[in-house]
Formats: sequence, structure tokens, C-alpha cells
Amino acid sequence: MSKLKSHEYAELQNTISRKLDRVGRALRRHILLEAATRIGLAMLSLAAFSLLFDWWLELSLATRVGCMLAGFAIIGYLLWRYIYIPFQVSLSPIEVANLIDRARRVNDQQALAPQVASLLQLPGHQHEADQSNEMIAQAVQENYQRLSNFPYEKTINQKHTQACLLGLFAAILIPVCFLMILPATAQLWGARWLLGSSQPWPRDTRLIVVGLQEGQWVLPRGEAATLQIQVEDADKPTESVWLSLKDANGESETITMNRFQAGDFRYELPPVQLPLQAQAWGGDGQTELFEIVPIDRPRITDLSIRASHPRLSEPFVSHFSASEGNVRLLPQSKVTLELTTNVKVRKIDVDSEEISLQWNSTDGKHFQTEWTHEKPVNFRLTLHSAEHEISSHPRPVSIGVQPDRSPRLSFRYSGLRQRITPQATIPFSILARDDFGIRQVGMTSEVPLTGIATSEKSAIEPEEVADLSTPKNMNHEQNYPVYGPEDPARETVVEHEQRVSIAEMKLNPGAVITFQSFAEDNCFTGRQKTNSRQLVFRVVKPEELFREILLRQQQLRARLRKSRDQAEQLRDKLKLARNSEEAAAWIREHQLIRREVGQVSHALNSSVEEMKLNQLGGAETWQLIEQTVLKPLQGLHDREMEQQRQSLESLRSQSPEPLSQLTDQQDQIVKTMDQILNNMAQWDSFIDVVNQLNAVIKLEQVVKDKTEELKKKQTDSIFDK
Repeated sequence: MSKLKSHEYAELQNTISRKLDRVGRALRRHILLEAATRIGLAMLSLAAFSLLFDWWLELSLATRVGCMLAGFAIIGYLLWRYIYIPFQVSLSPIEVANLIDRARRVNDQQALAPQVASLLQLPGHQHEADQSNEMIAQAVQENYQRLSNFPYEKTINQKHTQACLLGLFAAILIPVCFLMILPATAQLWGARWLLGSSQPWPRDTRLIVVGLQEGQWVLPRGEAATLQIQVEDADKPTESVWLSLKDANGESETITMNRFQAGDFRYELPPVQLPLQAQAWGGDGQTELFEIVPIDRPRITDLSIRASHPRLSEPFVSHFSASEGNVRLLPQSKVTLELTTNVKVRKIDVDSEEISLQWNSTDGKHFQTEWTHEKPVNFRLTLHSAEHEISSHPRPVSIGVQPDRSPRLSFRYSGLRQRITPQATIPFSILARDDFGIRQVGMTSEVPLTGIATSEKSAIEPEEVADLSTPKNMNHEQNYPVYGPEDPARETVVEHEQRVSIAEMKLNPGAVITFQSFAEDNCFTGRQKTNSRQLVFRVVKPEELFREILLRQQQLRARLRKSRDQAEQLRDKLKLARNSEEAAAWIREHQLIRREVGQVSHALNSSVEEMKLNQLGGAETWQLIEQTVLKPLQGLHDREMEQQRQSLESLRSQSPEPLSQLTDQQDQIVKTMDQILNNMAQWDSFIDVVNQLNAVIKLEQVVKDKTEELKKKQTDSIFDK
């Protein structure tokens, strides 16, 4: 045997290696085909399993999701077992030969792997000292001859390959045939398992939700609605249908629907604000899981009218706030009606025999129309939603012909009552309103001449006194200009505060004075004048009114004394209490006491204001009651009693204040009320002294006047003699 050269060894090795590499690639294709067949058949089996069991048991969405996850786990395992692991093996020539030996199941003498190893590895040892190159060359040539004659193309089992192809073809053909033969069933299976649909499988009983669209049943938000389900039976008729409702919080309710007639079941759904999940079943059928969706019914959120007229300095604008608006416009007005909706509207129907309106819109929510107003019009607006088949309730609108109304006038007084002193000051409040403009506002006073005090220098002319017997001069009138006259009139609202001094009128006690205000506009048909109600005041003696006010203050003091006793009772309850079980009752009692104190404080303030306006007492008197009674009473109400309220509220919290502290605070409130009552008693004593001094002064004045009158008579009698 001749010695082989290095390139000859390489050529022999490359020849066998290429053959084994082709076998390796064929093995990889075969492994991939087998894996695809296994996975395809597994997927077909899982699909068939899901179809049969879902048809039989009507699996829920959660169960279907669990089965899908289990199926994905099985497919993942098959991919890992039959594709990932085999493709991680490196198919070298020796390993390919070893795989061929394992497939053939031969003994060691007939194995290919040792021969391939000798051919590929022996030439690498020929340069070693203890190796025979001739023997290496002989072994390589012998192994090459045997390996060259080996039928590598028969190592792949063709029957197994054909079986894999047939299985893969079946895994593809069966779903295609099923899809072609039963497309509805395949579509329903795909919707339930791939899209998560709850549409039920067809049964003998078929339930149809009337008005259901794309899995949603739409109803107006906040309104009662009737859910209707029609039942179609292939066998015996269905007698009962149940409805399951589930809200967003997960709370569910099962309801038995009312059988309206054969195959017609209904349920009166109460007003719904949030979406609900619903499903109905009866017989052997059920509906798919659908959603009850409340939506806002189309409605007009803002309806305004703008009208321009030659008599109007500015356009007239009105907003309809009620469900039915009633607006009257001047004839020949150019009218623009604008409305805003809460949702997009497809169209607006106008139900009217008097007018035809053309609406213009920019975004589906804002609409506008125009016309010239000639006569009263009445119409009803109905909105149609752009997204759902739902309409609004008809909105009636009435627009009439508006005459220019006379001014509206409000005439009030404040701070005192209708019994006043001759030195009183009366604050008046005048508020005049008109549609288009107020020309003039004024106020008048009227008092009988007999009630006016006279002196040596009388303000009344002798001619006027001589004519007192005539009716037209029985009353003395005085005007108080307030606003205007303004031409043209533009102000539509005139608000004025007027203070009238009665002392300037020099009225006697017993006189009756009447005040009245008036307002005038510039109506295009002629000026219109409005007179307010008459405010009548009677002039009384200061001491008489003073006694009335003091009597009311004494009544208020009695009310405060009663509240003081109630506060003392509450203090005793707090002192004897051992726990806070009656905290709610204590709080109510305290609030009643505080409310009474506040009312007394307000009434006392009003009485002091009445004294000031009637010039009763003086600055020292007013300051005395304010410092000793009013301010302490206000402080008691705003600070001490508020602090006690907060302390009582704390008894119902996690960190209550001690009862001893509440008792001390309540005791302080009682002491403060005692001090205020003492101050009110001192105030009464002070007023009594002042009244007595005034009585003495008046008595001395009367004595003086009588003495001077007697002296004058005696003097006159002397001269007469």
C-alpha cells in the first residue's frame, strides 16, 4: 500500500464529509417536518376538543381563557421538545454517522461512526513517532472504500416522511373543509375563542334582545326603560327567562323576566346611570353577554334668542332656562335663535304650522337660524342624535309679540318700624327696572298740614292756611329727585339709596307721613309711569317709642335668661356625665341655645339701630349698650359657643377632649351670659334714670311755661284796666 499525501487525505475526507452533511441537512428537514406534523395535529386536537366541550358545556369566558392558556403551554412544550432541543444538536459527520448507526441498530463491526472517525482523525496522527504511516494510509483507504459504497440516500425512512406529510396535510385540510362546510360554526368558534365573544351556540331555544346592536343595548341615562327579549323555540315553548345584571363594582343580580305573551319577555329596567353587564337565558339557550349602556338623551343645554329692533340701542338677548320658554319680541325684530346641545345632533325637527326654520351648524352641537318676527310663533324642537337612534323630548318654544312694559319698581325702607319720632331719619332703597330704558326716577312724601308743627314764623303762607278747607291743600307734598330725566334713556336698572330726615319736616306727634316712589320710561308708544306701594309712617312721641323699644329689649332679655338656664342645665349634665354616650343630644341642646343667642343678638342690634335712626338716647347711650351688651353677646356667639361646639363634636371622634374641659367651658359660657344679663339690667336701670330725668325736665319746662303764661295774663290785665 503506497503512502498517501496530505492533499489526498483531505480529498478523501471532504468527499465523505459532504455526503454526511447532505444526510445531516436531510435529517434536519425531516425533524422539522415531523415537528410541524406533531404541532399541527396537536393544534387540530385542541381545536376539536375546545369545539366539542364548548358546544356541550357552553364554557364561560374565564374557562375559555384558562383552556387557551393550557393549549399555549402544550404547543410551547412541543416546540421546545421537537424543534428547539433537536436543533441545538450540532450534526458533525461523526454525529451523523452515529445517528445512522442508531437508526439501523447494527453491531459495532458494522457501525459507520468508527469508520468515519478513522477516516477523519487517523491522518492527524501520521507524524507521531510511534505511528506507522503505511498502516494509517491502509486504514484510511479501506474505510473510504466501505464508506463510499454505503447507500446514504436510504438512511432516511421514506415511509415515515410520507406519514408526516400525510399528517400535516390532514392537519391543514380538516380545518379548511370544516370552514367550508360549516362556516357559521367556524366563525362562531373563532369569535368565542379568539375574540372573547359571549355569543351562545345555537340551540333549540333562541333568545333575541330587541334593539341590541354590536353587543350593546342603549337606553337614555336616568330614565326607566323596557328590556324586551323575543324567544324562538324549535321544540316546546319556553315558559321562563332569567336576566343577570352585573354592575361595575362586581355586584350581580338575577331577575325573572315578565312573560308578556308567548315568546315575548320583558323587564322594566329602573333608571340607570352607569353601564351594566347583562345576560339572559331560558330553555336550553342563552344570549351573548351584552352591555346595557346608558347615554345622554339629546337635549338643549343652552337656547338663546337675539333680537335687534330700531327702538333698541343694543340687541335684545334672552336665554331659555326653563323647559318651556316664553319670550315676547317687538314687531319687525330681526331674530337669531341659537341653541347648544349636549351631544352631537344629526338633525332638528321643527313642529310648527306658523314658521319654517332652516338650521345652520358648524360642529353638530351649535345650531343657528334666523327670521323676521311679525306675529307670535309656537313650535316644538326635537333633536335626533348623530351616534344613536335616540331622540330628545320635544322642547316647546313660544315667542310672542312684546309690548313695552312699564317700569318695575321696588321701594323699601330698613332699620326702623312704621312708628317713628319727629327726629327720625328713614333710609329708603329704590330699585327700578325697565326693558329698554328708565327716563326718570323720583320719590315723594305727603303729610297732612295739620300734622306740621307751626310757630310764629310759619313756613306756610297765610294764603295757604286760609285755603286749608279746600281738599287740594289738605296735604303737603315734597319731591325728592333720584334719577333723570334722561333723554334718550339708556339705563335699564337704577338703584338708589335715599335717607330722609323727618326733623326737617317739623311734624307733630300723631302725624301720618306717606312716602311713594315713581319711575318713568321712554316707550315708543308714549311715556309710561309706575308708582310704587305707599309706605306709611306714624309720628309718635319719643318717650312712647322709647318705651316700646325697651319693652322689646326686656322681652329679649327674658329669652336670653331662658337660654342661660338651658346652658346651666347642659353644664350640670356634663358635670355628672361619666362617658360621651349622649354626645349627640348635648350637641343638639348646645345648637338650640346658640341659635337662640344669635337671634337675640340680631334683634338687639336691630333695636339699637332703630334707636339711632329715631334719635332716641344719645351717643353715650348707644355706646353703652354696644360695649356692655352687643359686643359681648356677639363674642359669646361667635367664639365661646363655637369653641364649645367643636369640643362637643370631638366627643364623637377618635381623640375626644376631656369632659372636665367641656364642663369648664360650659361654665364659662354661663358666667358670660350672667354678665351680659347683668349689663342688660344695668342698661334698663340707666334708661329708667334717664327717663325720670327727662320727665323732671319736661315737668319743670311745663311749670315754667305755665308760670310765664300766668305772668303774661296778669300783666295784660293790668294794662287793660
